[in-house]
Amino acid sequence: MLARDSGRQPKTPAKWIPSGEDVRVAGVSINSGMFYLGASFAGKSGAENCLVDPTCQVGSVRGDPEGKTLPYWPSYQSISPGARRTYLEWLAGGRNDPSIGIGYVFIFFYGLERRLFIDEARNEAPAMAAEVRRLLTLHGENYSFKGYASKFLDVADLMANPDTSRPTLSPDLRSGYEMPLSVRVHLGRKLSSKLPFDSTDALLWILSLPDTQLRTPASRCFEELAELWHLRFASRYPDGLKVNSPRTKIKIEYRAASGGFGGRVDLSDSELGPLPDIAALSAPIDGLRDLLTACTDELAAYSRLLGKKPEAKGSVEAAFLLPKEILTSGSGTGAAALKRVDDLFGDHRIAGLKVARLAQALGMEIPTKGKLGAGLCNPIGALMDKLDVGFEPDRRYGSRCLEADGYILLFKAKDGAPVDGEASAYAAARAMVEVAALAAVSDGRVEPSEFESIKADIRSFPGMGGVERGRLMAYASTLLKDPAAQQSAIKKLGSIGADARASAVRSATSAVLADGYAAPDEVKFLERLYKALGYPVEDLYSTLHRGSVALDEPVAVAPETRATGVPIPAPPPPSPSGGLRIDHGRLERIKSETTAVSELLAGIFTEQEPSALPPQVREAVAAEGKFAGLDGAHARLLSLLAESGELDRQAFEDEARKLRLLPDGAMETINEWGFDRFDEPIVEGDERVSLVAHLRDKLQQARVEA
Repeated sequence: MLARDSGRQPKTPAKWIPSGEDVRVAGVSINSGMFYLGASFAGKSGAENCLVDPTCQVGSVRGDPEGKTLPYWPSYQSISPGARRTYLEWLAGGRNDPSIGIGYVFIFFYGLERRLFIDEARNEAPAMAAEVRRLLTLHGENYSFKGYASKFLDVADLMANPDTSRPTLSPDLRSGYEMPLSVRVHLGRKLSSKLPFDSTDALLWILSLPDTQLRTPASRCFEELAELWHLRFASRYPDGLKVNSPRTKIKIEYRAASGGFGGRVDLSDSELGPLPDIAALSAPIDGLRDLLTACTDELAAYSRLLGKKPEAKGSVEAAFLLPKEILTSGSGTGAAALKRVDDLFGDHRIAGLKVARLAQALGMEIPTKGKLGAGLCNPIGALMDKLDVGFEPDRRYGSRCLEADGYILLFKAKDGAPVDGEASAYAAARAMVEVAALAAVSDGRVEPSEFESIKADIRSFPGMGGVERGRLMAYASTLLKDPAAQQSAIKKLGSIGADARASAVRSATSAVLADGYAAPDEVKFLERLYKALGYPVEDLYSTLHRGSVALDEPVAVAPETRATGVPIPAPPPPSPSGGLRIDHGRLERIKSETTAVSELLAGIFTEQEPSALPPQVREAVAAEGKFAGLDGAHARLLSLLAESGELDRQAFEDEARKLRLLPDGAMETINEWGFDRFDEPIVEGDERVSLVAHLRDKLQQARVEA
């Protein structure tokens, strides 16, 4: 059944129904307005496809809400009665249904075009522009409607305010095959005034070009892109971008979506005259495209994280991935982290603290104990670089990984004090520092003079710059304060070259003799060092003799009390040389007492070199070692532990010594292998040494795979 208005209706001329005026069509009450109602446009040219003709039949029920039967250029008169009912009810509902067919939206849009360009209702332009923007939020996914609506808004905004301000930056500035009119007018006025483009002008230009295709990082992270663009543009164009004005002037002809008419907008400006058309220029565009590409590339990692975890936006994890300049700007997460790290320094440029405290300042969660893997150490390093803070130990420059409960030294340095950790000079100097620091702590205490000796060696080492020297001094400080760092340094000394070995021996001896006293523990260390690095131990004793140091003199433990007794014999006459007399007998005793310890500890330096073992031992451990990536001796020790389940401390140490391994060093080596394989240590215990229970099955699988 079809519904009609009651009675015979004459052909009434078309009338514009403003918003808020209540009308009734085919029983449907409509008060949202903004459409034409009537039978024809009297005395006006142009298509009538937007006209709601009350004489047309209207179905009693809705039909074709998706608009599948509507033609490419629909009109109210040409659609079916059921579709007319759908259209009228859509108007009555305030045009709020996002699922309505796009053909119905175009019928309504045709009326707005006619009202603005044929009726020239410029005073209504703001209201019509607001309605089109609202419709774009509902139907902007339709490319055709988006293109026509954007052009309509350009003209409507210009009509509403000829002195319109600069358009807002947006990733959706492109509008079909032409630059948006609003951008052309704004930049035309800038050209006419002979003013250079600032960063916003330049970004507006490049974003509005029809052939600009924003990549995902730029569109997903547009706010960050705009901030980074402003910084990079200011660096490249400190005085702004000077653009020569073209001769071509802006001429805009509006092409209506209805296809029934065209509109012409007069852009003459009473003050500036006809405006230059930025669309006619191409000279500086390539440079701006390169800048946009570079900014987009810098945000790629940050964008990937947000793509996987949108909730990460604003987190410390995301802040790590932002470029340095915008990481620390404003009051965002990165700036807050910078403030907390800066507070660690107080009024100083150096700060020594626990790793856990630094992690807290950075807002990071780390394990409570054990070694931090590369997956944590490297992001910490990258972030600290962006905060202009260096630290040691830093695995990126040859040091060990951070320990969760270990010590870290922070120092302020541009870009985190980057160095070439693989450079021969730096590697040799690092080995020298390691040896000298180990020598200094070998007697259980560090004298200020010993640290000064190490720093003097660093300053005098050839082929080093200020950044390298500063980082090495920080590294030396961590070695002197952190036993775990000392153990790690000991393990690496076997691989240094001949020149580095010579420097290491000199530095170690200098560090020991710096306080004028060579304690027994220090002599033991030097004996071990000389032997491990291939130098005759006799050279050490000669050096100590020439050094005129006091060896093993008595230490006062109580105030002196003089009493009558046996007279003290007269001192022996001075030596012919006039120097301090060395007790060679005592020196020989020290030598013999430390021989066993020296032989044991020397293996630490060459534990990664199977050739350092006797043939019969090397063959045995190679045959029984079954863990890929672990050398024979340590693999054998791990196999014994796996087979027995656990060993008391003495048994573990005995087995380690049989394999010429230092027990504590062997445990650390096995645990480092465990970190590489399972991301956690595999051996634990003090009085009884055992495997971590939940890793035993995995360890068995690793042995079978090997």
